[in-house]
Amino acid sequence: MKIALDAMGGDLAPKAVVEGAVRAARDFAIAVTLVGDREIIARELADQDYQQLPITIEHAAETVAMDAAPLESVLSKPESSIHVGLEMLKRGAADAFVSAGNSGAVMAAAMAILGNLPGVDRPAIASAVPTTAGLCLLIDAGANTDVKPLNLMQFGVMGSVYWKHVAKIAAPRVAILANGEEPSKGTDLTRSAAAGLAAMAPHLNYSGYVEGRDINRAKADVIVTDGFTGNVVLKTMEGFATFLTGNLREVFESGLLRKLAYLLVRKRLSGLRSRLDPSEYGGAPLLGVGGVVIIAHGSSSAHAIRNALRAAANEALARDVNAEIIDLIARLPAAGTIKPGNSKGIRGLFLKMRDRLRPPSRENQSEPRLVRPPEVAVDNPRTETARAPVRPAELRPAAPGPRKSITQTITQNSGAPPLTENGVTREPSRDAEPTADAADPEPPVKTPPA
Repeated sequence: MKIALDAMGGDLAPKAVVEGAVRAARDFAIAVTLVGDREIIARELADQDYQQLPITIEHAAETVAMDAAPLESVLSKPESSIHVGLEMLKRGAADAFVSAGNSGAVMAAAMAILGNLPGVDRPAIASAVPTTAGLCLLIDAGANTDVKPLNLMQFGVMGSVYWKHVAKIAAPRVAILANGEEPSKGTDLTRSAAAGLAAMAPHLNYSGYVEGRDINRAKADVIVTDGFTGNVVLKTMEGFATFLTGNLREVFESGLLRKLAYLLVRKRLSGLRSRLDPSEYGGAPLLGVGGVVIIAHGSSSAHAIRNALRAAANEALARDVNAEIIDLIARLPAAGTIKPGNSKGIRGLFLKMRDRLRPPSRENQSEPRLVRPPEVAVDNPRTETARAPVRPAELRPAAPGPRKSITQTITQNSGAPPLTENGVTREPSRDAEPTADAADPEPPVKTPPA
């Protein structure tokens, strides 16, 4: 098996990458092709004992920086080490491609050169995470920061198929990462994805939501989330692992009794350190593309590169994995037919209240009008008979008829533009009395003598 390795990708490249390639070729008998600047790679190889190892060089004139824009790198650097390595994979000159370089650029180039598997909308990075029972799979670990329900559903399918073959679990438990285990938790995004994955039974074993604290408790075999959240979770775990191992070292550093205690638990501590060390897992597969692509950590050491190559060599079953992914992706329900689950509890009550109290849309609203306020009686001491109660002007359309409403009269007397009715301007009647609307006449009220 021959693996194309991006020799120019990573924070510690090319030295750590070349050294890791030599270790992998020696330890696992893997044929490695180092892709990158031939002169620089040859200079690094000169410090290694590699003459009897199956290591070759494939020249690539360009390099993609770690902070480069993914799309720009695809368009502007067709001779980069990422492009050349993926082209080798596409034409069959390599069986897998490994890179510790710009993960966004690797994903974009893989989609452009290898293409997605039929039916797959977006590829995803699947990373192994230590648990109390061994390992679980976190997907997506950083490829897609903004996703839709369909993407999460496809991540669940791809992760389940991959973990079934790699971890030898007949029906991996698939869960969605959320802020609680109750079905009412999460967001519309997670609830829609949950409904879609639940509808995949019996082809997929969906077990519900899990919280962040349950990832390492082996409550699920495959944990689905978006790439932003997954990457934050992964980096948080790595940081805590470093914090924990550093503090353990300080505990046993000084004092004779402590050193003796360390000798007693050294084997256990070494095992714990190995389980928490991300370099032990090497790299994570990019699932959903038409080939075996392993993305290693940007700060990968030589040991991590060695293990990433080992992971790529173990992907001989990729053909079976991809065939099953294609089959199950075709069985997914259409995204438009999946609706979020019903919310319960306080959240559900709030959503119902919000829907009832939400004002109608502008399209369904009629023309605004003022409601006639209560009548106000007017006493006129000059006459024995008071006029009818005066009503303020109304803005509702006037009833048809020869007479004008009091609204039109007030508007015209106030100097405002004359009102129109059916496109024709009407002049107010000179003898119109501002006591009642023509459409709503009221008889005068007689006042009994004092």
